[in-house]
Amino acid sequence: MKDLFFFDGNCRIGDNLEKMPGTKELLAEMDRYGVDKALVRHNAIAPGGAAYTNENITELLKEDVEKRLVGVWSILPDTCGEQQEPDQFFKEMKENRIGAITLSPVQHHYIPRRNVIGKIMDAARERKVPVLLNAFAEKWYELYDFMEQFPDNICIYTEACGKWGYDRYIQPLLDSYSNFYFGTAGYWVQDGISDLVKKYGAERFIYGSNFPRYNHGNGMLQIKHAGLKDEEIRKIAGENLNSLLNGADL
Repeated sequence: MKDLFFFDGNCRIGDNLEKMPGTKELLAEMDRYGVDKALVRHNAIAPGGAAYTNENITELLKEDVEKRLVGVWSILPDTCGEQQEPDQFFKEMKENRIGAITLSPVQHHYIPRRNVIGKIMDAARERKVPVLLNAFAEKWYELYDFMEQFPDNICIYTEACGKWGYDRYIQPLLDSYSNFYFGTAGYWVQDGISDLVKKYGAERFIYGSNFPRYNHGNGMLQIKHAGLKDEEIRKIAGENLNSLLNGADL
């Protein structure tokens, strides 16, 4: 099924200790498994801080001459004047091939509520920029609170931890928020993907590997053999994420 277009929505590269894979290593692994494109965030977002990792992921993307990688930037509150105003922030995202944003509120010392990050989140909503929720792995109360604060933002729960056997946490989010998307990485539940697709439609799910912790192939195999229709496989493998990124008004 190499006719499939795979767009990996959950990859990390680079850190300030130079122990994590970089751009070339990621691209080599993508070639090995037949992954066409990838959405990548910086591995050191939490310890390295938003300013450093936003700058560094931008530099790492320059090594991708074929432009197969799309970057992710971290957001911060505007309280301390550390980040550009939204118009300039999103303008620079477009200029640097950045397609989504993420947040690390605990490590970056703020509360992810409307009176703290509402300005940047509202700007992301207006522009239909996807928000990656990797910071909320197994933090269900915090995740539910965040979605109540920002119900109309396009949000993708990408993290691979805390998905196995937690459908009672996951499905209410899919029920309640039409712009909540679920990444497949780490969801190793027998017939789980097919059951979710039957209930919510293939449009709500996005292939992701959680590279480099997991390789690209395990998630690809899972989707291919989930008993889905070919058109459903195509959507999850890459079409859904590609559509979300292309739909952003940057």
